This record gives sequence, C-alpha cells and structure tokens, in this order.
Amino acid sequence: MMQAQTFRGPLGWSIASVLVMAGFLVYALLTLINPLLSGGIEDATDSHSVALLQKYDEYVTVDVERFNGRSAFYNPIRIAPPAPPPREVEPIEEPPEVPEAIIDPGPPPAPATYTGPPLIAIIGDEAWFRSNGTSAVIVLRAGEEQDGLKLVKTMLPSQVTVEHRRGVYDVPLFTNEEPFFSDEPPVVSENDFFEKVEG
Repeated sequence: MMQAQTFRGPLGWSIASVLVMAGFLVYALLTLINPLLSGGIEDATDSHSVALLQKYDEYVTVDVERFNGRSAFYNPIRIAPPAPPPREVEPIEEPPEVPEAIIDPGPPPAPATYTGPPLIAIIGDEAWFRSNGTSAVIVLRAGEEQDGLKLVKTMLPSQVTVEHRRGVYDVPLFTNEEPFFSDEPPVVSENDFFEKVEG
C-alpha cells in the first residue's frame, strides 16, 4: 500500500498534470465536435435572431414616428378652442358734448428744429452749452438736465442728442455747410470803356 508521502512528491505532481491535460483534451474535443452535432441549435439561433430583428424594426418605427412628430420639423395639428359664449352687447352711451372753449388742446407740439442754447464743446460724455441765464456755460453729462435742456447722449466727435421742449434733437458742434458756394456769382463788368485808337 502506498503512503500519502509519495503523492506529495513528484509522483503526485505528475498525476495532477496528467489529469489537467486529459480534462483540457476532453474540452477541446467537445468544442470541435459541438458545431457538427448542433444543427438544431442553429435553427433556434435563427429564430431568436428573427425575433430580435423584428423588435429592432419596431423600435426604429417608433423612433421615426417620434422624430416626425416634433413641431420643429412638422407643424402640429392644432385643435381650435371652443368658441366663447356670445356676450350681450350693451349700448354705449355717448358722452355729453363739451363746448370747444372748455377742451384743453394740451401742450403745444415740439418745434421742428432745435431752439435751445448753442452747443460750444464736447468732452467725452460731457457737453457744454452757452447759456443766456445765470451761468455763462451749461455743463451736462449724459442723463443730466438743466434749464429745460437734457443731454441724452454724446456722439463723438461732433454731435450730441438732447431733449428740449418735448422734442429730441441731434445737435452738431459744427457744420460743413458753405453757403457762399450757392450764392450767385458777381456780375462781370464789361470792358466797353476801352477806346480803340488808330495808330
């Protein structure tokens, strides 16, 4: 009878190696023979694939319908709201006539052109105007108001926008107009005062 000590040595390792190799050989043979014997399994796999393809087609159809149903691509069908119930129209009482003398015409309209103090300088968002009142110069920043003149904004280098007498005006610092070009030229004097001398 063999002792347990002999299996713990090289003999035990050899037997274990032979058993592992035999198991691997059986597994390899079964793997090679399995495709030859599994013809019925392929039919089952085909039916399973068909079921998956049908489910995929259903999902694609649902996704296409969702995509087509978005209002960014197709106008949604709008259902008209129900018509409100008809209202009873009450007769409108006309106001009593007021004599024309009592009607207030309101404030006069703004002048067509700017009639405020003249603009003399623009420095950043500050505009300087010549004043006829207490101070010699009116200095305004954008949004400030003084003596009925409000500076809306400055448009450098030569124009500001102001409010004056309920009107908004663009006031230039200087203009490029040269009106003397449009004046009629002076009449050229004729030189009939020369006398022809025979000589």
